[in-house]
Parts: sequence; C-alpha cells; structure tokens
Amino acid sequence: MYSVKHMQTFCAVVEYGGFVGAESVLGMSQPAISTHIRDFEVRLGFSICHRGRSGFGLTEKGEVVYRRCREMLNSFSDLEAELGSLRNMLTGTLRVGLVDNTITNTEVPMPDAIHRFFERSSQVSLRLAVLPPEELERELLNGNLHLAVGPFQKRHPALSYQPLYTEEHRFYCGRRHPLYEVDSAGLSLERVGSYPISSRTYVQQAEMPLIRPYLGAAFVSNMEAQAMLIRSGRFLGFLPVHFAESWVASGEMKELALPELRWHSEFCLAMRTIPAPHEVVRVFVDDLVSSLGLQIGGR
Repeated sequence: MYSVKHMQTFCAVVEYGGFVGAESVLGMSQPAISTHIRDFEVRLGFSICHRGRSGFGLTEKGEVVYRRCREMLNSFSDLEAELGSLRNMLTGTLRVGLVDNTITNTEVPMPDAIHRFFERSSQVSLRLAVLPPEELERELLNGNLHLAVGPFQKRHPALSYQPLYTEEHRFYCGRRHPLYEVDSAGLSLERVGSYPISSRTYVQQAEMPLIRPYLGAAFVSNMEAQAMLIRSGRFLGFLPVHFAESWVASGEMKELALPELRWHSEFCLAMRTIPAPHEVVRVFVDDLVSSLGLQIGGR
C-alpha cells in the first residue's frame, strides 16, 4: 500500500516543477525521489508522470492522483492543527495566498502579521502562494489555501470577503511613448484612447470602462507583464502607484495625469465560509487585522 511519504514526495515534485526543484524541499537526492515515484506508480498500477529529456509532466491519471493526494495531505495538516488546539498548541501548516507584487506596497500588513504570528511558540509551517485573484479563489474553494488577500472583482457565494485596505491605480506611459512629452493640458480621454492599452485580466472590468473608446487592448496576467508593456513604449496602462513609483522616479514612466484615469481597488481577506477556520487560521487572521488596526466579526 502507498504511504503518506509517497504522496508528499509526489506532490512536492509536481509543485516544484520536477525532481530537481523538489530536491531541496524534500531533502532527498534525485535518484531517491525517482525511486519513490516509481514505487508509487507500481503500487497504484499505472503511470502518473512523464520524465525524460522533454521534462517533467503529469499523465491524465496523474492529474487526478495529484488532486486527491493534495486534498488528503491538506486534510492531514488540518487534522493535526485541530488536535494541536486541543492540546493548546499551534501546529499544522498554514496556507496563505497573495496576489503578485504586494511587497512594494508599504501599507500591506502581511510581513507584520507573519512576524507577530511566529513570535509565539508554535510548530506551524507556512505555505505562501502568489497567484492571480481568480486562482486564489479556486485554491480557497478546493482547500489548498486557508485564506487569501487580493482585489477580488467577482465574489463567490462559498467565500467570505472582509475589506482590508484600498490600493490606488494611475495611468502610465513609458519614456518612448509619443505621449511622454505631452503635458497635462494637451491630454484628453479621446487622445489617450487613440493608442493601444494594456490591462490586467483580473481588473479589466474596472479599468477598461474608464477609457472609451480605445484603439485596442493587450491583456496580461500580472503587474510585471503590465509594466513591461508600458515600458516598451507601445502600450499605455494602469498600475498601482506603489508598483510604478521606482520607474516614475527614474524617468522610465510617467503618469498621464487625467483625473478620470485614477481609481482604487479594494483588497479583501477571503476565506471559505464552511468549514469554520481552525485555531491556527483564526490566530493568524487576528494578527493580520491587528496589523491594520481593524476588527473582524467582533474580535
């Protein structure tokens, strides 16, 4: 019969992109990892992954096995946390999600919350995932995350959303763009809209209606890609002020300062409504909201 070790090894290989990526996290050599995976396949009775010169990849059955193994490992971790709370101990694995590049926003309390949490005596390990908002919600729903912080445009009925803070967005062009040398008096929505626009897919419903009409649009999945297109001088686009700040200071970008092209996104703490969070999650949420000077649910 296969063991928890088989599942942990397999999940690590999948999540770290192959045997090489999983070496350090597992503390195992590639041959040892390969032996574990091969033994797992023998016990299952079918192949779960491709490996070779073409790289690592899951088979169709391997995709199913991975999902089930991850669910079971998450359940084991949550059980460990619940049993730990009965012993008045914090234990298990805390699974937290964030959107990309929040580290440049000095108002984000996540570093403070992590510091507060690990000041306590605990046996908790932390898994921190950085994903687009729609993927954060999906990972919450399937139990791979306990909580996530991001700008969630769509609200899933199985999740709760608690506002935490807002993030200001402004409209930028790169140094090589024709509008870079145009002063504010020479700008208008019509003139801006005559150039191609870039937008992040997870906020396009908020951004694109601000510019009507527009010549055309490119869509990206994260802020880094958005900044790259803006800096190319071929696209205009919105960015959070904190993220654009360094390029503005260096002259690589400038804001096209039309009042109509400024907006704020609301960042929320998202969690599943069922089941109720266990003690490790509740303690971390308390640390997170305390770092912002907020209160949630009468805490």
